[in-house]
Amino acid sequence: MANILITEKMDPVGPTMLEEAGHRVVQADRDMDIIRRELPQTDVIVVRIVDLTPELLSQAKQLKLISKHGVGVDNIDMEWCKANHVAVTITPGANSQAVAEHALAMMMTLAKHMIPVSSDYRDKGFSAKNSPPSMEMWGKTLGIIGCGRIGSLLAKMTAFGFGMKVLAYDPYLTAAPEGVELTADRDRVFQEADFLSLHPVLNDETRNCVGERELSLMKPTAYLINCGRGPLVDEPALIRALEAGAIAGAGLDVTAKEPCEPDSPLFQMRNVILTPHFAATTLEAAAACSRIAAENVLDILAGKRPAGQLV
Repeated sequence: MANILITEKMDPVGPTMLEEAGHRVVQADRDMDIIRRELPQTDVIVVRIVDLTPELLSQAKQLKLISKHGVGVDNIDMEWCKANHVAVTITPGANSQAVAEHALAMMMTLAKHMIPVSSDYRDKGFSAKNSPPSMEMWGKTLGIIGCGRIGSLLAKMTAFGFGMKVLAYDPYLTAAPEGVELTADRDRVFQEADFLSLHPVLNDETRNCVGERELSLMKPTAYLINCGRGPLVDEPALIRALEAGAIAGAGLDVTAKEPCEPDSPLFQMRNVILTPHFAATTLEAAAACSRIAAENVLDILAGKRPAGQLV
């Protein structure tokens, strides 16, 4: 029997699988007192976005595995895991469709001015009909930075559903996904995009990879979409660009600090949509992530190597 600590709420399918396999499961629901209390006897951590720092992990003297509920591992100290021979697994593909659809929903909502016009209709009445016209998506250009699973799904939906030109920069791809034109000219993506969607892995190379320079390359009519990781964007530079009208708006499921500070200017901007790291929160993705995270645990404990193992 293994002691398994689940740091945050997850679909019950995964915890049930682990309990039925005979393991002791503790669900902490982001309560750091519970997490710290359980760590010394924990064999496996199943984590979503709680930061697993070396200070925290060093308390887990018998830790064998960290099973990530999702694919981003920027909240896990990977060097510590490697040095201490702790396996790390992810759930590849489990939430890709959900995140791609969320990015598309943000694009459409921004293009159609849905939130400000709806708000004005409620507050001002039918005169909201005289709001500035919205924009059609058909035939526009989508720029993608990082065209892996999520970027490829978004490209397919927009290219074949909206007749959009999809231009992508991804130095790790050698063949273009369906409906995508790959370019080695990163600046060109920023310059030509009517919508720019960010989907690279967050690491030292991509942190703040969209800053004042990149934002200055974008059209004043273009929208930035970030359903990846908040630190991909230099947030103060984005706020300045939005305030100056250098870009038309932004759809952000993630911010530099989470939760976003209540007094952030982003909350006050009518051309910004903020959601609380919610893109992957669909019934389907939640069940898939929970199930695969649990399967990874059971595989590792049985001496098998799951497809999502990184370390």
